[in-house]
Amino acid sequence: MVIKQEKENLINLLKANQVIKFGKFTLSSGRESDYYVDMKKAITDPQILSQVAKIISHLVSADDIDLVAGPALGAVPIATAVALQSGIPMLMVRKEKKDYGTSQLIEGELKEGNKVIVVEDVTTTGNSLLKAVKAVQDNGGIVERTFVVVDREEGAVDELKKEGIILEPLVSIGDFK
Repeated sequence: MVIKQEKENLINLLKANQVIKFGKFTLSSGRESDYYVDMKKAITDPQILSQVAKIISHLVSADDIDLVAGPALGAVPIATAVALQSGIPMLMVRKEKKDYGTSQLIEGELKEGNKVIVVEDVTTTGNSLLKAVKAVQDNGGIVERTFVVVDREEGAVDELKKEGIILEPLVSIGDFK
């Protein structure tokens, strides 16, 4: 019941801040779409971030989670908000290893066997989330759960399921139609 109300609050915040826009848009893939999910607008809003953090923290409160990870750039504020809300330390997953300093793909203290949740801002096919999950796994982490704020309902849930990963959208584009 609490989660249902929190989800409704999140949907109302996303609507009020016009995060989901309807019209004709060209996506980064070059594909045309009838809507655009402006997640940068969402992840820079403290009210939305706080609501997302409350929901995810509540969902994992009974789990034994060591770390919350977010792929750069869009999910880092989400992972930060969840870390602050839950008290769970965070990781940042880079798009690629940096070629200077420590050359890390993952920033933060990931130890062999750590239980990790991975968060993402928006998913279409799930490719970027899958890359982040694989990075955590390849570095010894055990990905327990994955969350996305908005699922565009274009295959991400099914693609991740093929890899044995359950994606838990907080909201889906169908919630706005």
